[in-house]
Amino acid sequence: MTLQRKLLVGFALMVVPTLFVGVQAIRTNALERATLEALGQRLARSRTYADVEDAMFNQTQVIWRYLSGDPAAKREFPLTEQVVGYWLDRWTAGLPPDEVKHAEGVRQIEADIRAVAARVFKLHDAGQRDAAALIARRELVERLQPTLARVNREIYRQARELSVQGAVTQMQAIVEAKRRVLWGTGLLALVAGLLASWLIARDLARPLNQLRQAMAVVGAGDLDHAIVPSSADEIGELARAFARMTEQLRQSRAQLVQSEKLASIGQMAAAVAHGLRNPLASLRAAAQLARHRVDAPAAREQLDAIVEQVDRLDVRIAHLLQFSRPAPFHPLRESVRTLVEGALSGFAELLRLRGIELVLRFAEAVPDVRVDPMRLEQALTEIVSNALDAMSPPAGGRLEIGAHVATGDAGGGGSGAGVVIDITDSGCGIPAEILPNLCEPFFTTRSEGTGLGLAIAQRYVEEAGGRLEITSVVGRGTTVRIWLPVASRDPVPAPQGTLA
Repeated sequence: MTLQRKLLVGFALMVVPTLFVGVQAIRTNALERATLEALGQRLARSRTYADVEDAMFNQTQVIWRYLSGDPAAKREFPLTEQVVGYWLDRWTAGLPPDEVKHAEGVRQIEADIRAVAARVFKLHDAGQRDAAALIARRELVERLQPTLARVNREIYRQARELSVQGAVTQMQAIVEAKRRVLWGTGLLALVAGLLASWLIARDLARPLNQLRQAMAVVGAGDLDHAIVPSSADEIGELARAFARMTEQLRQSRAQLVQSEKLASIGQMAAAVAHGLRNPLASLRAAAQLARHRVDAPAAREQLDAIVEQVDRLDVRIAHLLQFSRPAPFHPLRESVRTLVEGALSGFAELLRLRGIELVLRFAEAVPDVRVDPMRLEQALTEIVSNALDAMSPPAGGRLEIGAHVATGDAGGGGSGAGVVIDITDSGCGIPAEILPNLCEPFFTTRSEGTGLGLAIAQRYVEEAGGRLEITSVVGRGTTVRIWLPVASRDPVPAPQGTLA
């Protein structure tokens, strides 16, 4: 996960509680609005029923006005019926089911009032005024009005319970739910904050501290300090870039040390060549002259030993001069087989004397390479010489040299198409712990060696754009693999599955 996504996750963890609070606030506001709307509707129905009650009271007053001698009251009574019916219809519209029975009771009382009015009007018009007044008092005052009063009390009580008290109960439930949500949200925000802090400390602060400590160690001069990225995000990429930079610095320092060594070697080689070669040449000439003038076998043997040692010293001096002050590089197009055969030309007698079997395996249609022939032949000569030294007489051994086409990164780690030359001996092998040092100048495991043969071989191979690798198994032998790029405009055949 990238650093940007980690920061987004941490931000989301901190924002989620806020969003949750916002959603809960919107939900609570909707519940409160619904509760207030329900309360308003019930209060509106209560006001409408008050109008019903007033209309029915006016209806009874019209009856008493008519009994009091107001003849116009009888003509107004139908109007009161219409008014009562209008308010009853408005009140019962949308009435909850639990209040429908009260509406039926009110309608029944209103029907009884109309029936009493019809009887009273009829008796009064027939001249029986006392009977009409008696019926009005008994029916309206003693029966219907107390019944209507009881219905009114029940309606208003239920309205109070369902409207005001119900609204209060609902508001209390909403407030309690909001309190629980706020506590839960606070706890969630605390956990999310701690989790986000832990994620930032783990994925941001800790890698940065590790990188800072590694930079301090490297800055103090320890370029071999291992820098291991602990994350796969941008900080991990920064650590990997710093590790690559440290590796480049280490290589640059190694190259600088190598350059200083070569400069020292050059000065030393020049001094050695100037101070020793002429005296050694004189010593060799004198030994050879004396050898021709003495007849004693013991003396001639000693003189031959002097000449041999002088020649060995001259070879070492030549190695020093060759390694410290190489000649200019002159690349030419050359056949791999020609290079190998040229390098082996000086070893035919040695191979016979040591009883070493030589096996050459060249794949078909191996393309030419672009190298400096003299330098590459010398590199092959140095490698073959080491291989022969590894196969101690009189046991003999087997020296196998092969060449084949390699594509991609095959072979010695090169890039693109190339040719691979494998030189394998059946000698004693090389311990794994000293393999990385074999091509270092002056590193040798033989008392009479200079430690420059493989260093010269590696330099010449790399000058040609190739790579040199050494693999070995103790007791089974060593393989030196050389990868060389194909000469330009050379068609590259398909790699052969079997070497010819």
